[in-house]
Amino acid sequence: MNKFISVLDFIKMWIFDNKIFILYQCEHFILAGMILFFGLWGVKFGTKTIRNVFTKRNIDPITIGFLTNVFKYSFIIFVIVSALSSIGLQTSSIFAAFGTIGLVIGLAWQSALANLASGLLIITFRIFKVGDYINISNVTGRITNVEIFCTLLKTFDGSIISVPNGKILTENIVNFSKSSEYRNKITLSLSRNLIQNDINTIKKILLDTVSLNDKIIKNSIVNVVVDGITNSSINFSVFFWINDFINKKEICSDLIDIIKNNLELYNKSCVLWINND
Repeated sequence: MNKFISVLDFIKMWIFDNKIFILYQCEHFILAGMILFFGLWGVKFGTKTIRNVFTKRNIDPITIGFLTNVFKYSFIIFVIVSALSSIGLQTSSIFAAFGTIGLVIGLAWQSALANLASGLLIITFRIFKVGDYINISNVTGRITNVEIFCTLLKTFDGSIISVPNGKILTENIVNFSKSSEYRNKITLSLSRNLIQNDINTIKKILLDTVSLNDKIIKNSIVNVVVDGITNSSINFSVFFWINDFINKKEICSDLIDIIKNNLELYNKSCVLWINND
């Protein structure tokens, strides 16, 4: 019991002797807390304000998203450094530490820094914009956002795919939204025994069926060619143009049904197979 009382007396004496130091440190910790609170609130408010100003000026959404993210994370770092400085840590030491860490991270994360630089190039040269449908590395989807290190694509099945910005600049990109006309191809195989003497008639049926469809671009060129002849079949390809890339599969599916029905009205069971490439 006496030992416990002695410890309490020692603590009381230490607090009494160092009360100025304790008060000084408390003030600085309170100040650091205020800097963090108001600083992070200011970052949130500033980010929202910048986004609204850019939006009112009709700046591209990709540019808005990228620049606001750069602003956000840069000022978060500034706020944290300011808070640490307010509790007595030397700013020069903090920046030296950040510099050392940055060097190590830079060596380890060269690809991440390359993605950051690529993101800047993407928004500078406006390779695409939010809402564009692109194909890259056999992945097709709609651009939803360009972030600091990656670009987000939403595929037709609803999946969100993250593509590194660096990869976008090194791969071939097909931007379907840059054009208003898209060529499609339907291939089909018909029984040779049933239509070998009616090739021209079959070609006319295919040509009329596709040309008169209201989903095909009016007055566009429709080509029907014989791809090959085997012992049992004659293969055809039909080339046509549409202006609705998003509903391409639905348009082709409907057209396949119409072609099949028209051919079987002419000669039942003549269609061996038919598909959209």
